[in-house]
Amino acid sequence: MIAEKKKTAYVNVEEICEDWGVSRSKGYAIIKQLSEQMKKENPKLLVMSGKINRIYYEEVCMRR
Repeated sequence: MIAEKKKTAYVNVEEICEDWGVSRSKGYAIIKQLSEQMKKENPKLLVMSGKINRIYYEEVCMRR
């Protein structure tokens, strides 16, 4: 039986680096940009340093 990777509420830099094929520094830059964009859309939101909300990330970055 293959163990499924449990998805957390937030996407961290390792996952972004894997998804985009970028370095850690670029991954953190992507997180910062997305956090600023999310905060601009809804100023009352709380953002976590170094992580981005999974739902927002998937809606904005993983559209197909």
